Amino acid sequence: MCNSQTSRVKVLIEILDKAQKLNFLGNAPITDHVKNANGFLEAIRTFSKDNQYGNIIDIGSGGGVPALILIEKLENWSFVLLERKQKRAEFLTQAIRALDVSERVEVVCDEVENVARSMDYMYTADFVTARAFGPPAVTAECACRLLKRNKFLVVSEPPNSENRWVDGNLASTGLSAVKYLKLGISSFQVLQLTNQPSDKLPRRPGIPRKRPLW
Repeated sequence: MCNSQTSRVKVLIEILDKAQKLNFLGNAPITDHVKNANGFLEAIRTFSKDNQYGNIIDIGSGGGVPALILIEKLENWSFVLLERKQKRAEFLTQAIRALDVSERVEVVCDEVENVARSMDYMYTADFVTARAFGPPAVTAECACRLLKRNKFLVVSEPPNSENRWVDGNLASTGLSAVKYLKLGISSFQVLQLTNQPSDKLPRRPGIPRKRPLW
């Protein structure tokens, strides 16, 4: 690893450590958070095939996992980080500046339900990533309208949770569960937008959590 790469890794670890001290990340060792992010990376590389660039939207970006690690690994990809809490969004903006990647990364402070209805972001993502965003019904509803047709939602899953996405109401989001992956210490569900989402989705901010589709 060259000196510049070593320096960037050091900056990234310092950012994640700060996120943890601010309670933006869970208490697991930083190395475990990085391993989880690397699982996202492997899933994206598997389903992006030979594509060397694309657009990724990370929902509920919080303390920057997996987004900041993916940004470092996927140097030709563009990112949008969605975070509804102002302090966390400000932290992410500072992190992007520290990593010197502002030209290809945008931080948006808003509810995902609002962003998904914006013409600037609707149907623009090759991948949507979600880690600890919410239950399957909430994640699927909020993410579906952000994806391009036939592109992918990658969700970090609890252990032994292969059946969380088996429900008839998933069809209204246009998503289909295509692969359950165990990568390293983490598990992931990959879903593909195979059909147009219902015009009613996503509903107004807060409604997906109050009245989930299933």
